Amino acid sequence: MGLHGSPHDAPPAPWEGENGAAGMDDRTLLRHVIGTLDPRHADADVLADILLARFGSAGMVLSASPQELDAVTGMYPVLSPLIAVVREAALRLHRAYVRHGDALSGHRRIVDYLQAVMGHDSTEQFRVLFLDAAYRLVDDRVMGVGTVDQAPVYPREIMRHAMDLNARILILAHNHPSGDPMPSAADIQMTMHIEQIARVMGIRLHDHMVVGNGRSLSFRRAGLI
Repeated sequence: MGLHGSPHDAPPAPWEGENGAAGMDDRTLLRHVIGTLDPRHADADVLADILLARFGSAGMVLSASPQELDAVTGMYPVLSPLIAVVREAALRLHRAYVRHGDALSGHRRIVDYLQAVMGHDSTEQFRVLFLDAAYRLVDDRVMGVGTVDQAPVYPREIMRHAMDLNARILILAHNHPSGDPMPSAADIQMTMHIEQIARVMGIRLHDHMVVGNGRSLSFRRAGLI
């Protein structure tokens, strides 16, 4: 063996264990993310603990907005934009899963995508997934952004966009910044209104999903539509 040893003698990377990165707990995963994004960071363990205390889980850290991350990582300005890049990569992976094949067969993937894209937002947004007659996702569009607890919804705009895309199936979605996914009376009334308009136009409302901070509710599974 030479002075530098054999590459086979090097200790295994943390993601090369029996279960790989999937076997890490959230703290370990965040510590390695921080160390990979900023190798010179001296307090990866401490920052991982701070991030978990603030956001609750590694998934919520990676889905947090740059402004929210800056409030925690302000003394380490390089981390926030780098975490944003990791988040965008994760979102694109989620979108690819949702767009592949029959969107209605992947309920868990849709929930995961919605949690990633808006589950931790501090303001409410209303989005619509537009599907064609073969259940393929043809568009995912934010149709309203509001205050901390309300987003404007315009059924006419939703139907116009559905007709432009020749979409035949809709999945509505919005987030509750409070984290409680239980729909309000206004949520239920608005959903019924959109369903009635869609039915007249030959479009099926498949579901309305509410997400917030890792929790979710499906109107269809809850028997609300």
